[in-house]
Amino acid sequence: MLTKSKFKKFVECPNEFWLDHHFPEPAGKLDLNAQLRRETGYEVESLARTHPIFAARDDVKIEFGKEFQTETLYAKADVVVTVLATGDIEIYEIKSGTSAKDEYKLDLAFQFYVATQAGYVVSKACLIFLDNTYIFDGVLDTESLLCISDETEAINILNGTIRTDIETALAFRDGDEPAVTLLDYCKANKLGCRSILKQFPDIPEYNVSNIFSAGSKKLNTLLEEGILNLCDIPADFKLTDREAAIIEVERSGQPYIDRETILGELNELKFPLQFLDYESFNPGVPKFHRTRPYQQMVFQYSLHTLGSEGGELRHSFHLSRNDGRHPSKEIVERLYEDLNGNIGTVIIWSEGFEKTRNTELGVMFPEYADFLAEVNDAVYDLRKVFSRRLYLHPGFRGRDSIKKVLPVLCPHLPSYDDMDIGDGLTASIKWFHIATGRGTSEEREKTYEDLCAYCHLDTLAMVEIYRHLLSI
Repeated sequence: MLTKSKFKKFVECPNEFWLDHHFPEPAGKLDLNAQLRRETGYEVESLARTHPIFAARDDVKIEFGKEFQTETLYAKADVVVTVLATGDIEIYEIKSGTSAKDEYKLDLAFQFYVATQAGYVVSKACLIFLDNTYIFDGVLDTESLLCISDETEAINILNGTIRTDIETALAFRDGDEPAVTLLDYCKANKLGCRSILKQFPDIPEYNVSNIFSAGSKKLNTLLEEGILNLCDIPADFKLTDREAAIIEVERSGQPYIDRETILGELNELKFPLQFLDYESFNPGVPKFHRTRPYQQMVFQYSLHTLGSEGGELRHSFHLSRNDGRHPSKEIVERLYEDLNGNIGTVIIWSEGFEKTRNTELGVMFPEYADFLAEVNDAVYDLRKVFSRRLYLHPGFRGRDSIKKVLPVLCPHLPSYDDMDIGDGLTASIKWFHIATGRGTSEEREKTYEDLCAYCHLDTLAMVEIYRHLLSI
């Protein structure tokens, strides 16, 4: 049977679709992010079922999870409304996203096609998704939270294409193994595509696809010529300054450091230096007052303070335990106390995240808006030393994340890989789990300790990278 998920795989990468059919891999355990996405999907679907549009009526029959099947096709619709007078049906696809994405329309179009092939007359096809302008006021209003978008016209336009694509997918699936070239990579995985790795098992981990975008003329030109290693890129190949700098560092094996510019910037920083990092969680269905769907809600911060050059390093932090107070309100209040009217320079890694959180917090808690604006005005983004190519190192592998920079410049510090919580996504999800009562009291306490250790390392890492830069 060709199902919706298999058809989507065909659209994304026909070669992986063929492999999945002929050489299926055992299903692995879902990671935390996949588990969260699934939980969010179930939650939104459960809420959508309570929408007034699906209230019981005498003139319609409402079915949840209705199946459609032909000899070769299978689809399961989230909600089907049958008009009893005519027998016509309406199909509703429930999504946990916040807009009528093309991929959602493709899902709906597949269901529409299978239903019509199974003998049904589909009079309407709709998407249901979250309205990201909805602000939770403490009582969830499902009707305001959800958008219902009539996509019937768009689906009718797609119907002809869907039929052709489905026929192509079935023929491709049942045909011989496709001949795969390097250019047959998929956009999502590039040279990590399963079909590419099967045909070309010796592709180096760090290769041209790490530098050039999927589908770009530069990447495709190099792959056409069989060039995978950065060091093999011809000297006359047209490159941007950034690309040329990364490749030169890879060729030479030596770092590039613009000492004058780096030290000039660091010497302009105003003490005290406040090394700040936030952790946040963004539930699809808002759980906390004054938040929107998927709004990042800060629940933790770590702050290392260096009062003067060569002075004592101090650390403060706060982690909400969701004990009845608004987690983000706790954060703002404690941060206000910690900075104590003497902000100096606030050093962060990637300013877009923390500054946006501060702006949102100022809207949520207007009594702190001026303070948070002052914090934003004092920000220095340490990551830009690396993203602006002032410091390049072969060990960074063309990246500028703190997890790539730290082990190269400060190998004496603990590794994120060795921590029980070693990345922001895991921190976010695990906090939500324990904040909503999952696990034993011992497990929750252990997670709180792990969260503190992770956020502490983020700010300590910035301190040590700053000190390294001063020594260059």
